[in-house]
Amino acid sequence: MLKIMTFNIRGASHADGPNAWPLRSALNVQTIQEIDPAVIGFQEVEAGNLAVYQQQLPGYACECGPSASAEEPHQYTAIFWKPELVRRLSAGGFWLSETPDVLSASWETACIRTATWVHFQMLGSGVELIHLNTHLDHVSAHARLAGSALIIQQLQQITHDYALPVLVTGDFNCDPASPPHRLWLQHDFSDSYLATGHKDNPQTNTFHAFNWYKPSSSGKTRGDSILRMDWILVRDPAQKIRPLTCEIVHTARPPLYPSDHFPVVAQLTGL
Repeated sequence: MLKIMTFNIRGASHADGPNAWPLRSALNVQTIQEIDPAVIGFQEVEAGNLAVYQQQLPGYACECGPSASAEEPHQYTAIFWKPELVRRLSAGGFWLSETPDVLSASWETACIRTATWVHFQMLGSGVELIHLNTHLDHVSAHARLAGSALIIQQLQQITHDYALPVLVTGDFNCDPASPPHRLWLQHDFSDSYLATGHKDNPQTNTFHAFNWYKPSSSGKTRGDSILRMDWILVRDPAQKIRPLTCEIVHTARPPLYPSDHFPVVAQLTGL
């Protein structure tokens, strides 16, 4: 069994008033500690976030991956894990662009975007897997689709043509009815939230912008979409690994929130 979390934590450099990082960092850490995941895919990790985690989450190791900026504040799609549960065998990362080996952007993306991956081995069972963590663009639909296609292509090389199970976490900045979501499903990934019996509605949104963004009276949201944009995707050629549970974690102390996204956590069996 493996408990995995995806969490867009909102970079520490943002001026968020009552939800500025120094004010919400304790609640953010508490949320992670209460869930107690073995592996975490974080989005928007900056130096201020990382400093708090290194001090208050000492039981985790970290792979930051490539920076999404050439200057401060650097931002990472970092992967954290508990070394007593999983072993890092190798790791890497790339930029979501037409030149993924160098810091760059393509497809009219509003920001430089990255992906980080770690090749893990479960210490109990010996099962090996790839965990890839990413953050797709929030403006360009072209970039979200092209970035997803690039990640799927890169994973073929990383997993030696699908030989290893793959877990993908991230803020995909689009809803489950979008072309990127369909592309992932077409390439044999399952959406853990849907695979465990959930259905989408306006209450399943994972992006809430510190609770100022609410569904309209018609039940629709931004762009007439459901904002469940934080996903845990699973693909296992042997069909042994599958999500057993998947939940959106609504921890909050209004007006204080751990982040402008709710984290998502899944329990995976077969590991």
